[in-house]
Amino acid sequence: MRPILIPEYFSDFSCIGGACEDTCCAGWNITVDKKTYQNYRKVKHPEISEKLQHYVKRNRKQNDDSNYAKLLLDENKNCHMMLEDGLCGIHKELGEQFLCNTCATYPRQFTKVGSFVEKSLTLSCPEAARVVLLREDGLGFIETEEPKDTRGLIGSELNLNKHPLFWDIRVFTIQLMQNRKQPIEIRLIILGLFIQKIEQLKQSDLEQQLPIIMEDYLKRLDNDEFIESLKNVNGNLNFQLNLARDLIRYRMSVGSSEKYLTILYQLIEGLLLEEDENKEVQDMDQSIAKYNQSYLELYEPFMKKQGYMLENYIVNYVFKNLFPFDYNTMFESYMMLVIHFTLIKLHMIGMAAKQQKLTQEMVIECIQQLAKEIEHNSTYLQGVRKGMEDSGYTTMGHMFVMISK
Repeated sequence: MRPILIPEYFSDFSCIGGACEDTCCAGWNITVDKKTYQNYRKVKHPEISEKLQHYVKRNRKQNDDSNYAKLLLDENKNCHMMLEDGLCGIHKELGEQFLCNTCATYPRQFTKVGSFVEKSLTLSCPEAARVVLLREDGLGFIETEEPKDTRGLIGSELNLNKHPLFWDIRVFTIQLMQNRKQPIEIRLIILGLFIQKIEQLKQSDLEQQLPIIMEDYLKRLDNDEFIESLKNVNGNLNFQLNLARDLIRYRMSVGSSEKYLTILYQLIEGLLLEEDENKEVQDMDQSIAKYNQSYLELYEPFMKKQGYMLENYIVNYVFKNLFPFDYNTMFESYMMLVIHFTLIKLHMIGMAAKQQKLTQEMVIECIQQLAKEIEHNSTYLQGVRKGMEDSGYTTMGHMFVMISK
């Protein structure tokens, strides 16, 4: 047996198959492990065997057995094994045991911290998004055990010898994000200030001072004067809306799924972000006015009642990505979390402006489609990070204006 750590929601998830409004057989690259690749070469089913021979190709640039081959996609980025109903031909004709690790475990994601295997769900699956986001009481976690030979592909792995304070920082981060005394934006800003503070300390000093610092930043949630000072920080909507325009240009140039494009066009039309050769400054003012109206009349009232949905997104992100050690520095990890949050918020406000309402179903669809389009696209995320670094947008001040209205 091996120890595992899972969110309480994990056992609530099961694939709903043909009832799903999306397909997991399109939109991203599918790696095939060596064992499955060898099994595919032995398949006798005439139609499936021919497809496997033609569309499963060795990845000769990799020596990793988990990334031994790949399933080729068609011109629409669909897997050639996908049937007309959006389901998997391999699963239907050969059985679940013939699925590669990628397809067999999705949307489950496995990581390893010390001796613990951790399991979570990625929200690019609509049903997974529902299971995670709709937990009104927040996300809890369970320690348990499972057989060592349980199937699953370990993604990231964290060395506790290299990051001995990981558990303390993670527990603090989740505790802070789940403290509902303040809006999620305030919690995110306090998290950034905390990350900025501890990253300035030497490791030896941090080990001694961390408990005191964590207590200090948690107490700030009850410090009315401090909270009021954060609320008085003005966001920079020009900055946020220009980020939206950069996203629009990028997604239009590389192509996206119809489902995501529907959301993107709602953002464009709702916030008046159409591109024009003769674009004038006044147009940005109009976009800001539409943003503020949607924020005050639709987004803010929704979040006061159902802000737990974004809280659950952030907590799940923190857990599955091994935050704040998923990038080169802790502050870089924080910056990428803020980018994800900002993009989700922009899309939600744009959708609300277009439809003149904001519902649970809209939020779930928005987060699920963004996860599918952006979280699974490492090239795009690297481009966003590099763009911000090149522009010097990497300070806590810039994070302030991205998070704030």
